[in-house]
Amino acid sequence: MVTKVIQLSERVGFHACPAGQVAAAAQKYRSMVMLQTDERTADAKRPLSVMRLGFPPEGRVEIAADGEDEAEALEVLEQVILSIEPVEIYSS
Repeated sequence: MVTKVIQLSERVGFHACPAGQVAAAAQKYRSMVMLQTDERTADAKRPLSVMRLGFPPEGRVEIAADGEDEAEALEVLEQVILSIEPVEIYSS
């Protein structure tokens, strides 16, 4: 098993599209891939589970992968999460 903790930027939210991107990337690997914040854990291969994780602004998320392609899965998931643009909130 390999793990890595990454620091998130000032994200305001983590909606369905980014959660789908994370899940699609994780589904390419045979390894079990989990995401964890301070309070919750999610199966990275399930978009709704990822979306419910919440990804707190400026929070940390731990990526854990276990299996034959764990190192590659960990690196790719890190890049996908860090490449997601922050969600903008516009007030009227």
